[in-house]
Amino acid sequence: MSNEDDPGARVLERHTDNDAPSTPMRQRHRRKADVNARKPIRAFFVRIIEVLTIAGGLLVTTMLSAAIAFAMAVRSNEVAVPDLSGTSIEGATELLRLQELQLLLEGNRFDDSVPPDFIAIQTPSAGTTLKKGRSVKAWLSLGPQKRTVPRIEGETLQAAQLILQQGGFSIGRVVETHSDVFAPDTIVAQSPQAYEEVGDKSVVSVLLSRGYLDEAYVMPDFIGRDYVKLLDRLTRSALKVSQVRLVDYPGVPKNIVVRQSPSSGTKVFKRDRIILYLSKGS
Repeated sequence: MSNEDDPGARVLERHTDNDAPSTPMRQRHRRKADVNARKPIRAFFVRIIEVLTIAGGLLVTTMLSAAIAFAMAVRSNEVAVPDLSGTSIEGATELLRLQELQLLLEGNRFDDSVPPDFIAIQTPSAGTTLKKGRSVKAWLSLGPQKRTVPRIEGETLQAAQLILQQGGFSIGRVVETHSDVFAPDTIVAQSPQAYEEVGDKSVVSVLLSRGYLDEAYVMPDFIGRDYVKLLDRLTRSALKVSQVRLVDYPGVPKNIVVRQSPSSGTKVFKRDRIILYLSKGS
């Protein structure tokens, strides 16, 4: 019996023929269904990520705000230390009070630039940040440290320098002058004066003797002159003969000057010794 006469066979063949071309279509529908099924899951995770991102941003913002608020709170409780140098106790106390700080005096110290009873040094230093209510330590000035000037009058310049160095001083200006009392290179006067109380860095200026002032003369020529006739002239002269010696000088009459010291034409002073040598004669 042929398939053409069997109705069941024809129906089977029809179903078989329809199934073949419908397989790719089913696969597409299945994939589409799978995609549609995954969409809600993906949207769910995306939403979770968005929520976490927003929450994280809010957390960071909150932390930053808290940090800023804390920093501002800390800064609002801090002030800059004022400069107290050279101020009185009352003035320093008032400056610190305006900054809600307190003054704590620690003692005294010598200072060459700050007058006594004024603030010489402080800690912390000016401009330092400090919490309100804290104390600023300060030391009052005693002024420059005093030293007693040693006596150097009558000393030589070299000896005076050693004496001053031992006392912490030094030679300042040196002015020279003539003196009938002090020998040359001797200290005539000093400034500051001996035993005076002065600052630590003081120098001592001195007046230095150059010896007594004496006029200079030119030694006359006495050779061949009669000493007896010269006496009147020598008596009225500024130069004085300190010694006369007799010597043998054949052929020359008695009391004739045959030699002199210093020699003629030499520069001499009143203090110089003048010696004349006279012939004994025959």
